[in-house]
Amino acid sequence: MAKAKEAELKLELINVGHGDALVLHWLPKTGKPSTILIDGGPVKGAARVRATLDELNATAIDLAVLTHCDADHVDGLLAYVRGEGALPIDHYWGPCVPAFRRHAWLFPPRVASGIDKTEDLQNALPESCAVSWPVEGATWTSADGDLSLKVISPAGRLIERLLLGSDTLSLFLQEPMPMGWLLESVEEEPDDEDPYADLRFAISTSEITPDRIPNLPTSEQPASVDDVAHEAKAKGVDPEFFGNSVLNNTSIVLLVEARTGLRTQRLLLTGDLENFTYLMARYPMGLGCEIVKVPHHGSYSYIDSDLAYDEVWQWMRPRAALVSANGKHGLPRREFRDAALRYGTTLFCTSRRTREIVTGPLIEDCCKNQYRCNHQAPVSLTISSQGVQSEGIACARGNQTGVMPVIEVRQHTIDPSPILSAMAEGEIRKHIDWAVTWLRETLKERQNRPADVHLPPLSIKTLSKAASGAGRVGAATQMELILERAARSGKVWLSRGDRYRRDGSRSVWPLPNREENKAFREWIDGFSVIQLAVTDRHAGTAREELVYAADTTWLANRFAEAFAFPVAIFEDGIWPPLVSHLLKTRSIGIRTIDGSGYRSSGPSIAIILFKEIDAETAFRKLVERLEAVDSQELEDYLTAVVKYSYTTSGPAPKWPPALDQAVTQMQLESPSIPSGLVGNRYGSSFEFVGLSTSAKQLARWMELVPYGMGGQLPEALLRPLLASLILSGFEVLERTKPTRSP
Repeated sequence: MAKAKEAELKLELINVGHGDALVLHWLPKTGKPSTILIDGGPVKGAARVRATLDELNATAIDLAVLTHCDADHVDGLLAYVRGEGALPIDHYWGPCVPAFRRHAWLFPPRVASGIDKTEDLQNALPESCAVSWPVEGATWTSADGDLSLKVISPAGRLIERLLLGSDTLSLFLQEPMPMGWLLESVEEEPDDEDPYADLRFAISTSEITPDRIPNLPTSEQPASVDDVAHEAKAKGVDPEFFGNSVLNNTSIVLLVEARTGLRTQRLLLTGDLENFTYLMARYPMGLGCEIVKVPHHGSYSYIDSDLAYDEVWQWMRPRAALVSANGKHGLPRREFRDAALRYGTTLFCTSRRTREIVTGPLIEDCCKNQYRCNHQAPVSLTISSQGVQSEGIACARGNQTGVMPVIEVRQHTIDPSPILSAMAEGEIRKHIDWAVTWLRETLKERQNRPADVHLPPLSIKTLSKAASGAGRVGAATQMELILERAARSGKVWLSRGDRYRRDGSRSVWPLPNREENKAFREWIDGFSVIQLAVTDRHAGTAREELVYAADTTWLANRFAEAFAFPVAIFEDGIWPPLVSHLLKTRSIGIRTIDGSGYRSSGPSIAIILFKEIDAETAFRKLVERLEAVDSQELEDYLTAVVKYSYTTSGPAPKWPPALDQAVTQMQLESPSIPSGLVGNRYGSSFEFVGLSTSAKQLARWMELVPYGMGGQLPEALLRPLLASLILSGFEVLERTKPTRSP
């Protein structure tokens, strides 16, 4: 009985010299074959692409992929599409050209040429071809469903930043392009009027089509091209290739899955990716691939900015690796070759060596030069249920590196590397996300059931118990370390702990998100005047440090009542961003108080902050706000205030509750009195802000009231007097000018 036909995948790594061109030809059990063409090498690659497709008897290209905009990938593909006899292409995946066009001023001619040719390639495709720019998550599947390609890089956030971001220059000034920022989760603030909402939605679906690109914001040019090139050169970036790292690290990286019989075999096609930080964090346990197309022709591999050949190859650990290079730019590098072989990889290369070194030094950086690889030939693999077979010989078998005597036992070890911790990043981020979500749910419950404002934050022990209850035993045992990571990334507030103890006694609470910070700013903006006092007589004199040194007890309590955030986190977690906002939007008045005031242990500096540009205008606005305060309560308060300020006798002033809506209280050891009177026990004279016409009448009333002879103050002067007592006697400083956002 004849054996039933099984599916198989033909992989052809075309010999194009220095460059990449690869064909996947899928032969299913039944039905029509599928052909995928990935890159085309340099110009001379076009003829070899055509010949390879002919040998495979391909009749159409189901999917053409250009991994990125480098000449050694796009030139041959462009020449093939423009040439006679090119097969029809059903679907095209390529780099998102507008993301790079937006930064055209940065690219030197050599790099810009690749972007131009990528655009030419798109224009040369037949009208029937569906064109899209994929990001992480995009998939293509054969008609029979047994062959699939999934894009695992670039991340959508990376392309979105290049398309819309105002802070993209930093991506160009480092080599390799930084990727670690992609590991930080972000909370998106919804904006119903976002002009780029449709584009953001397209990115979220993993395939961007040209019709979804609106008029993009211009990319700011903060410096001249020469200045940027000079800074890049100082950082070791070759000006001729400036920006090339961005093109390389936005390569379309493909995970191919082929189901042959009962086996599903995986291939990883990496383009010219250099920085593996994001992929290793996304897939900390690796991808379990049989075959890897070597990244960037056997060049450098990085984690963040650190060279990491061993870490990357330990993570990939394929059975076979394919490299296309001919010695140009010193590639393949010998360090890459040795690292791949150390982890059991069988290496196939389009350059074939002509000598072996039995003994002697290894002196060349490029393995092509080391082994005199003068002959070039394609690499052909067949992937079936029986395994992987090659029609040619391998360059080297795994676990053999460098000079090999007849018998050798070699053990290779790697010292513990902080880089390797990136492989656990995905799991750590999951624990952090769970903890933050749990904390925020607790916050919502507290907000729905108002409690004592002094209710403390949650203890780490409580969160550890919750993690155990949720089946996160690993997180429960390492909760303090997880929360320290969350605190460093700005997701939670964490109380200070003993550096020598980890006993779960510390407290934690979620830090506010953007929407909450906006609500907090609106809340603080509701006060016409903010009164503060500094009791530390050794505080500095600069505005910001004085505000940070002020007593915020009253504000912290009111804030906790309004938002259910514990008082304990106000000073470190809430107050700093509010101070930044206040100094940009308010004028500040400062008055130094000597030690002869009504309480020698009282404040040393009084501070007021108001929205208006000067005290006279602030006075008029405050008088309007005080209309809501009952006249009798106000008269009783002012009478008690004046008596207490001069004699500290009689009943303590009782702050009218209605004032809390307009003015913050300056609560210290003494009763709360207007900031302009603090430390003015003996009636030191000062000008009444806003009351020049009534100043004498008010001064006389204030002088006689302590002795029971003041009489009744006219109602019309009650609110102006309180406003004046709050605002008088201060040196008003110019408010901080807001800086323009980049």
